[in-house]
Order: sequence, then C-alpha cells, then structure tokens
Amino acid sequence: MLKITTLLLLLGTGIVAAREVPSETYVIQAGQDGGEAIVKIPVGAVSAFSADRAVALTDYADPKVEAMRLSGDVRIHVIGAPAPIQIRADRIVLELTADAPTHLHLMGGILRARPGHRVQSAQVIVDDPEMQTFVGHVVFTEQTPSGALEIKADRLERLTGPFAGV
Repeated sequence: MLKITTLLLLLGTGIVAAREVPSETYVIQAGQDGGEAIVKIPVGAVSAFSADRAVALTDYADPKVEAMRLSGDVRIHVIGAPAPIQIRADRIVLELTADAPTHLHLMGGILRARPGHRVQSAQVIVDDPEMQTFVGHVVFTEQTPSGALEIKADRLERLTGPFAGV
C-alpha cells in the first residue's frame, strides 16, 4: 500500500511539474503584404504539429527539404534547448530539414549542446518581461539538439512562461 501511495504521489508531482515547465511561445502574425512566414526545423526537433489544412509543396526549390503550406490554427511543438518551444500561426510554410550534428562541449562531465538564439528585426517592442514583439524582416534562429530552428516573418511575438501544451 505504501509503495502504491508513493508511486501515485510521484506521478502526481511529475504531472504538476510538467505543466509548469518554462517554455517559449512564438506567435507568427501574417504580414501586411500577405507574405507567408517560413519556419525551418530539423525533423528530429519536432515533437508534434497540427493545422486545419496542409498542402505538400512538391516542386519546392530545395530537394533536400520536405516543405508544406500549413494554415488554420497552426501549432508546432519543438524540442528546444534549454526549454520547449511552441510556435503558433495562422499561415506558414514549414520546411522540415535533416537533423544536423550539433556541436557538443564538455560541461561538468556531461556533453551538452550549446544553447542560444539570435534575433534580427527592424524594431523590437518590449511589452513586459514575458512578452516581446519583433517587427520588420524578422529572422529568429534557435539551436535545438537536432540543429537550428529558423523563423522568417514580418512580425513575431515571443512569450515566455509555463508550457501551455498542445
């Protein structure tokens, strides 16, 4: 009985902890000119994605990339480093690339991928400590364990806080 109670307590604690995992959410808003945002992700970094509509782009410029146009309540969950990443949009072009070997370095006796991200944009609006908005020719790059995630958009909101789930 004590083992079962301990197991249930551990499982309950794990579920609560999983809901409070800090994460980053990127909301891609459609450009004023009607252009589509491009999200390039190594296939091994995607833990889940969904959309109301998906169209495979068979004549895409790079034959090494699996590309598709996603629209309507697009949600992509990325295995991030150091925290999970969620991408939300209404319309994007998703490029799935092959996983790239990450550059590893020794830290405390454990091999870890080097985390970090880089953002370029014409303007940055800081609404509060948990929300930033990037406007104008935004290029966001984040290193994941499977390679670089890249978002190119006209407008991108970055939200930090607990992971919201699918």
